[in-house]
Amino acid sequence: MNRGKRKQSSTERRGQPRYRVREGALAFLGTTPGTIVDISEQGIAVHYMVLERESVHHRALDIFFAEDDFYLADLPVEVVSDVQAEPRALFSAVPVRRLSLKFGRLTDEQRDRLQYFILHNTVSEA
Repeated sequence: MNRGKRKQSSTERRGQPRYRVREGALAFLGTTPGTIVDISEQGIAVHYMVLERESVHHRALDIFFAEDDFYLADLPVEVVSDVQAEPRALFSAVPVRRLSLKFGRLTDEQRDRLQYFILHNTVSEA
């Protein structure tokens, strides 16, 4: 899928451009929900609230977007990074983290559905 080429900097590690996702799109890491920050055909970044002592690390995630009646289950993922989201809200006692994930081997159907999601539910290049 090609939504337009962007010039890649020499420090850019990603092979595909990332796109900002429309508000309301969720990712579920097991039973832990998070908001999708950006997405590409190779990976996804999610903000999630830390409700337990340890960060959430699952080997699969689901994407859900009610506005488009979209659901994509069991995408294999590998954690790239899990860091404190900035800036931290002063009024919030619950920390929010940014989880960056790389997709594992996707089935043809998962890849097609992911491409559909990116084409129909993103707003701009990240």
